[in-house]
Amino acid sequence: MKTLVKSLALATGLLLCVACQKVKTPEQSKLFEPFVDPESGVVSYVLQYGAPTDNRQSIYFTSKSMTNDGRFLVFWHTEGNEQLPGGAGPKHQMLADLKTDRVYDMGPSVMTPYVEVNQNYMVYGDRRRGFFRRNFDDPLNEIKLCDIPEALTSLGRVLRLATHLTLTSDRRRAFLDTEILTPEGKSRYIQGMLDLETGAWDQWNETEWCCNHGQVNPVDDNLAMVAWEFCWKDEGKAFQERTGIYPRMWLIRKDSMQLIPAQTINFASHEIWDDDGKGISWCSHGYLVDEHCVYHRDLATGEEQVWAAVPGARHNSCSPDNKYVVTDQAPEKWWRGCKWRVAFYNRETGKYVWLYSTREALMPLENQSKLHPDPHPHFVANGKYVVSTASNADGHMDVFVTPVAQMIEMTK
Repeated sequence: MKTLVKSLALATGLLLCVACQKVKTPEQSKLFEPFVDPESGVVSYVLQYGAPTDNRQSIYFTSKSMTNDGRFLVFWHTEGNEQLPGGAGPKHQMLADLKTDRVYDMGPSVMTPYVEVNQNYMVYGDRRRGFFRRNFDDPLNEIKLCDIPEALTSLGRVLRLATHLTLTSDRRRAFLDTEILTPEGKSRYIQGMLDLETGAWDQWNETEWCCNHGQVNPVDDNLAMVAWEFCWKDEGKAFQERTGIYPRMWLIRKDSMQLIPAQTINFASHEIWDDDGKGISWCSHGYLVDEHCVYHRDLATGEEQVWAAVPGARHNSCSPDNKYVVTDQAPEKWWRGCKWRVAFYNRETGKYVWLYSTREALMPLENQSKLHPDPHPHFVANGKYVVSTASNADGHMDVFVTPVAQMIEMTK
């Protein structure tokens, strides 16, 4: 009996010890190694998982990779890389737990998930199986939410459910920018809301052109933003010749769409909502030599301003208070796997510092990467860190987590 009591006490003590563990920062966690950029001196923390030559990537920048409490980091992992025999394996969704220093494999990645950063779970869709949720305190348990609506599957083969998933403010519905291939071989582009609890489908609109990059507004469930993909050619080029407007960015409500023109420079790409839903920012690198490459539009007034004077910006993210911007830049010719660097821009001072300076090309121009290796920097953990992808010349990528406070100090 004494032995049993002692064993129970020991087990209880171990459980309490685990429960009272504190969440480590990337600076403290054994999952990360520090990296000091040789040019800027900015210190980042590099995620360690798998073989050194494997690929580790941050998820697409419209979804935050880290939860607000700093405990969980979602990332993508592929075994091997494209420069080695056999190439890279399938991309998997991974979860790093900074409380336990464990990494969980949540299976093959089928789309950019929506990460609920306050309640610590993610939602994602599979165009064959439906929609699912994973709670980060039980990440290996896949919870089925609903099937793909019959209203969509009856039209043909589902090629895309969502470019990158976003949810309404109550997290009960998902905005979809679907592509359906009909039996006649024609693509139909249909947008709308899916109720994740009931599976009910509410169609908002259908476009003749490839409509993707959909994002529901963070605070207005009746408003979303979409992009006219490939608008630089064919019907999009004809539209621009007819109207004088580069037709990339659109606001969409049920049964209505509104074109948002980029006024200063007639070009836009990789648009994203502010965290408060009050505005949109985008990159306007185009094919011009331009010093003002991240723009912002106030939704209420329509006013457009330069928000980051970083030449050649490709993707950007704004801090929750909109004081700071991070953006990636291809300093030379762009291709999938080209050289990259990432800038942190202080809007209050007009100064910027390279979060990391130029990284050598991941893959050569004549053999481009198929893994979408752009840096995609974005603010996480209520603006405390920036998460981005950094390439290496040997064909593998790393996830960088970079504390923001040092970069604010450097740009005063």
